Parts: sequence; structure tokens; C-alpha cells
Amino acid sequence: MAGGALKYRHLNRKSSHRQALLRNLVTSLFEHESISTTWPKAKEAQRLAEKLITLGKKNTEDSRRTAQGIFYSPLEHVPKLFTTLRERYLHRPGGYTRVLRIEPRNRNHDQAPSAILELVDGPKDMRFALTAKTIVRERARDDPTTSSSRGPPSKEAHQQQQQLRGVGLRDFTAKAIRKVTRFRPDGLEALEREVARLERFQEDKEREEEKRNLRERKERRKQETEGPEGG
Repeated sequence: MAGGALKYRHLNRKSSHRQALLRNLVTSLFEHESISTTWPKAKEAQRLAEKLITLGKKNTEDSRRTAQGIFYSPLEHVPKLFTTLRERYLHRPGGYTRVLRIEPRNRNHDQAPSAILELVDGPKDMRFALTAKTIVRERARDDPTTSSSRGPPSKEAHQQQQQLRGVGLRDFTAKAIRKVTRFRPDGLEALEREVARLERFQEDKEREEEKRNLRERKERRKQETEGPEGG
């Protein structure tokens, strides 16, 4: 747009079709708490989703009527907006949603830039899950000989190490922990539970791998012993 900043993306649609598209995306977002779409659609739907959550935090008759006019299925999603999501984001000043770039989904072979739009601090918070996986990986790599080469941790990383079980967290990981737990109720406890779940899953996977390797070794020994006898 010449002479000024772009106020919104038209998405190659007329106004009524664009509004219907965004309403559909936001309705799906509040139902599943995470959706994948193209990057421009995700950014525009994010603006509408943030507006809806702000209405939920106001919790007035006018805000309820406005929200009912946006959702395609208001009987299902308006109660969730004014109860569950309102309580979740009551003390968060903003940033209720997150857009994450992903590899193009190769839809119709157009290689359009794709993204995931999600509600933060929810059960499908991808950054929360990735932070938990990073903690598991760094705990598994925890070695005094390698950790000393990185130098002493910062004050923030040291505090996170004291609150979370284990040592050896990098400064970058400590900052990520602070971001994903700052406004989440029982944030550190929830993160530790997720880390413990991933560690149990990793241990079970390693045990299954050991059992499979043991069976393969036994099978090879059996074939080696039976080979000369058969000859």
C-alpha cells in the first residue's frame, strides 16, 4: 500500500469471504487450541484470536455478545472463552497466542509458507513441549568434564537448576524455562512433570531397544551354531 503501512492482509479475498475465513480459523483454534495453516492466514487469525481473549477477560454483556457474533459455534466456545481461557490468561498482560513457522505443507505444490497458530500455556503449547525435551536432552548429556568447558552458569540458569531437578542447564534453556512458566499456573511443577514423563518414555524406549538388540544377537548366535551342523 503506497503512502502508508499495511493495516491488514486481504488474503486475495473480498471482505465477506475474508471475515468468514478468519472466523472459521479462530473457531477451529479455540476448539483444538492449535491449528496449522499458511503464514499470512495465521497472522491475521492471530489478531482476531487475541481480540477474543481480551473480550473474555473483560467478561461483560457487550463482550459476550461480540464473541457470540464471531464464533461459528458460540454455544460450544463462548463458555470456554469466559471460563477456562479467561482464568488461564487472567494475569497475562498479552501474547495469548503464538505463531510458529513450519516447513511448507506442499499443498497443491505451491510451497506456500506455513505456520502453526496455537494458544499459549495450553495442553498443546509447542514451545513448552520443546523446552521439556531440551531439558531431558541436556540432563542426559550432563557431564562435569563437558559442563566445566562451557563456563559457570549465569545467575538465572543457576536459579532454574535449583528449582528443577538436575544440573547442567544452559543459559538459553534457563531463559526458555522462564518464558514458558512465567504466567502458567504451577509452571515449574508442570514442566517437571512433563520432563519426568519424557524421561520415562526415553527409558522405556531404551529398554525396548536393548531387548531387541539382545534378541537379534541370540538369533545370530543360533544361526551361526546351526550353520556348520547343517553343512
